[in-house]
Amino acid sequence: MTLFAAISEVLLSGSPNAAPLPKIDAIVTMDEDYFGCHSIDDLGRVVNLDWVKNDKAGSVAYASDHCVALHKGDQFKVQDLSSVHGAVCLRQAQSSDCYWTNAQVLKSR
Repeated sequence: MTLFAAISEVLLSGSPNAAPLPKIDAIVTMDEDYFGCHSIDDLGRVVNLDWVKNDKAGSVAYASDHCVALHKGDQFKVQDLSSVHGAVCLRQAQSSDCYWTNAQVLKSR
């Protein structure tokens, strides 16, 4: 396990404030604008820069090259989960693409 993976695991899944993960096939809504990445490794890099290193500019720059913007209020279907990363892979109805994002940016029920 890399240092980054260990930090992400402690930060996201071990945190008492970590969001509960929705079930696969659940319909969820974004609670804020954030990034969705094709790869969970790219999402990990974005989260590391944004939340661990508090480098918002670096996070946005990396995400702009490797991810897409997911917007507050958009609805998605949960296609996959990673409890280790506290992440969900989301898909819009008209697309087969799945984008990994942090479960903490979803509206809580």
